[in-house]
Amino acid sequence: MSNKGMIIRECEHLNSARRVLEGRIDCDMFFRSICGDLLITGMEAGNKEMVLSLVRACMEKRDVSTIVLTSHQELAALIQQDQNRRKSGAVRVSWPAEKNYHPFYGMSAQQMLRFVCMTAEEMGYSSMAGQVMIYAAAVLNIVSTEYPVSLPAVVKLLEEDDDFISELALQQGLSNVIADNIRANHEAGIVFRRLLERLEEIFENIYVTGSDTKYNLQSGCKEKLDGMVIYASSGSQRIFNAYLKEEIFQTLKDVPKIRILLDEMEFADENDELMRYIMQLKRQGRIELIVISQNVKESMKGNADLDFANVVLFQHGTPAATEEISKALFGTYQYHKPMPNAVKPPALLFTFQRAVNWQIQSEERLRVRSEDLSARPGIFGRQSDYLAVKTTANNNIYFIHTADFLKNTGYGLTVV
Repeated sequence: MSNKGMIIRECEHLNSARRVLEGRIDCDMFFRSICGDLLITGMEAGNKEMVLSLVRACMEKRDVSTIVLTSHQELAALIQQDQNRRKSGAVRVSWPAEKNYHPFYGMSAQQMLRFVCMTAEEMGYSSMAGQVMIYAAAVLNIVSTEYPVSLPAVVKLLEEDDDFISELALQQGLSNVIADNIRANHEAGIVFRRLLERLEEIFENIYVTGSDTKYNLQSGCKEKLDGMVIYASSGSQRIFNAYLKEEIFQTLKDVPKIRILLDEMEFADENDELMRYIMQLKRQGRIELIVISQNVKESMKGNADLDFANVVLFQHGTPAATEEISKALFGTYQYHKPMPNAVKPPALLFTFQRAVNWQIQSEERLRVRSEDLSARPGIFGRQSDYLAVKTTANNNIYFIHTADFLKNTGYGLTVV
């Protein structure tokens, strides 16, 4: 064998460490087959039918309750329609068309007071926070003697004036101090009512004022619902996400594990409470996390932990964005290629002929480059774009036709 042939074969052997193959599978079978955390990122992550297929696969497992937090009303509508059509499983959807959520139900008075304080800061009432908290604590004491603490229960009581509320406290056998705190803080009471109005606005996409459904994530998991879907977009995303963090914390007191699906979830900033808490739970193995985003680094404010057992990488808006995320997900490898090296052969006679000696040259490359996912030329024109997937089954990465993956072809994952 020539020197060139030997070098080419050696390069092929060394490049096999890349472990990239072509495969074929549709999204329905893929979502039913995998287990563990999943990340889907790229432009096609916005395909609602694909996300519906994923949600359906999660709920059909019936191993743990699935909580879907989405910023897309279209997805909430599709899940609701799918549930009505299939009439199987127990799924609850909370969105503007069905406002069935019960904020703060099952939480403690101290937890609710924290959000009163956060809302006061947001609305510029920090100077009155001390008086407002005294008044609010007294009201929550009164509510808790008869009902579980919740937003609608507190709002209902505050429809009455302070004299009625303080008299009620005495009738319930509470301390005179509580009644005095109500009567002596009339101005704080006015501010507290404004803060509760603001809290109701924060939940207005999933909650109707005064509703007493007794349904939230905690109660849904206790009832062993297959899925709970929340349209998680709010006028104050910071407070809303902090509330969801508390809800998940309370929920995990009653159940050992849940599945959380974040569909283009909006986070307030890089210090968002919900984002940091969910990533902590993922590392602890207390949740199975599924993240869907057209650009995961952008949506997670650059703090994304991209260590996911299963990955689907579509093309992003630019090659640079695709390769930045590809490097974080799949890493790099040493690419080897044959290079000619022309030298003058040793000879006694003068000659113009030069021998060509082939040698191996190496460079660092991404395991998945942007050009790998681009449409490729074929006999009948340019072929379909590709996506890259990686699963827990092995360390291989598979290139799959995007059209095949999204059109439910029914193929199993096979190496071609």
